[in-house]
Formats: sequence, structure tokens, C-alpha cells
Amino acid sequence: MTPSPHPPDPGAPRTRPALVRWLEGAELTLGALMLVLIFTLMLTQALQRHLPVAGWVWTGELARFGLVWLAFSVIGYLVGRDEHITLKLIDFFAGPRLLRGVWILANLVVAAVAAGMAADAAALVFGGSPQTTPALGVPLSWTYAIPMAGLALAALRALANTLLPAPPAPESLPAEGAR
Repeated sequence: MTPSPHPPDPGAPRTRPALVRWLEGAELTLGALMLVLIFTLMLTQALQRHLPVAGWVWTGELARFGLVWLAFSVIGYLVGRDEHITLKLIDFFAGPRLLRGVWILANLVVAAVAAGMAADAAALVFGGSPQTTPALGVPLSWTYAIPMAGLALAALRALANTLLPAPPAPESLPAEGAR
């Protein structure tokens, strides 16, 4: 492999490592599957109301769990791309050094909160509660597995963000359809 004649442009957007891109793709795929699950179950419920058959109670229960799982399955993706809910008031008057400090502090707070919540979710998953969901009969501890994984990924992504030079600018990130 021959070296390139021109050094890389320091102002060019940095590419994310392949592992991060793969992880983002997996998070988005899981989120899309949850969306399809919710849509299918809600459509099934709507159709059952108009057919002369008994309805399936479990469809509503699984759709509600799917909505919670959707929120937690994409939280790491949102934190990694700096697209989660934030207040950007300081961006208007702070200099680059203060912005960097706030960026690191904010990501450390997000990481600490997400790690604490992931630890609590792990206690619920591995605690062995005898309760089951009303309609499906699934052990209630299993329903916390996706939130636990999503919160753990969010904590890791927030810690990784502290190593980045600055929040990724939206224009520097590839478009969702350009994969």
C-alpha cells in the first residue's frame, strides 16, 4: 500500500470506526423491527374489532412492551450521534474550550445516569421475580432485558463521546439512506 500524496484534511469530518457503524446499524435495525412489531400488533387489534372472532388480549400487551423496547433500543444510537434531548443554550455564547468542557461533563453525567439505570435494570432481569405478564405469561424479569442492554449501550456511547473532539455536526454525519 503506497502512502497518499496528500495528508488528510484536518477539517474533514472523521469517519466512525467500523464497530461503531455496525453497532449503529444493529440499533437502528432493532428499532425498525420494534416499529414493525408495534404496527403489526395494532393493525391486528384493529382488525379483530371488526371480525366476528374473539380478540387476542396479548396483542395489546405486547404492543405496549414494544413501545417501551423501541425507546430503549435506540437510546444508544441517539446518544452516540448527539441526537438525544439536550439544551443547547450554552452553544450561543461559549467559546470552544468551554463548549468542550460542557460536552465532556454532559456526557459523563449521561453515562453515570445510564450506567446506574442499567445496573438497576440488571437487578430486575437477574433478580428472579416470580411475577409474569398478565396476558402472555412471560416472566416479568425478561421484559427488562432490552432496556438493560439499551441503557448499557447508552452509557458506553456517552463515555466514547468524551473522547471525541466535539459533538458531531449533523452535516458531517452520513445520511441515513447512504449506507
